[in-house]
Amino acid sequence: MNVKNIKSFIDFYKSLEISTCIAPFQRSLDKKDKRELIMKKSTQLEEINLTNKNKDEKLKELIKEIKTSKCDLKDVATNTVFSDGLNDSKIMLIGEAPGAEEDRIGKPFVGQAGQLLDKMFDSINLTRKKNFYITNLVFWRPPGNRTPNKQEISTCLPLTKKHISIINPKLLILLGNVASQSLLSSKEGINVLRKKENYFIDKGLGLKIPVKTIFHPAYLLRNPIEKKTMWSDLLDIDEFILTNNII
Repeated sequence: MNVKNIKSFIDFYKSLEISTCIAPFQRSLDKKDKRELIMKKSTQLEEINLTNKNKDEKLKELIKEIKTSKCDLKDVATNTVFSDGLNDSKIMLIGEAPGAEEDRIGKPFVGQAGQLLDKMFDSINLTRKKNFYITNLVFWRPPGNRTPNKQEISTCLPLTKKHISIINPKLLILLGNVASQSLLSSKEGINVLRKKENYFIDKGLGLKIPVKTIFHPAYLLRNPIEKKTMWSDLLDIDEFILTNNII
């Protein structure tokens, strides 16, 4: 091995943050370090499993609370539409309310708007199967796909806030005006909110979570001219995720 190759080899080791110094009894120390590392990872895995188990239990309790809530929509809807995705995700998406297909199947964002949403987020390597969790502000379909009224929103809002506290994401992505205005306690529209730095804050729950607000995919189906704006927002989300090491 010539001097150039040795230097490259040392540089390679340094890039991996591996010490290039020769120390006595290094082999026995390495074994000890490995055992400690294995024990540390095992402990971390147990903590993650315990956290996920606790989340599962809390989510089951929340579903029961939702189903016994005093919202008139549940009397005319086919299904309670709760969530989809992994409950240990660091990214949580919240839309407005289920549509006809969601009401029929009992899962959020499975209709045409949901298919567009999946394509949008797949373009920045995000999927509900791997790295995001999705739900709606309102858990039942309003008749005729109308916008939820104030009473329906006020009934579901505390439950949605509790939902957020259980998932405890590092980033909230709010889809459309209803979810954005309700959870940000704002009267400003999505065109204004999407340009701002926003946080979901609930002092009672001890939460302050960064928020990105974007167009609802159903709106994009009606206004395809806004897809260029949507792409810009997706790139902004992607950059935020990478910069803050969220995934």
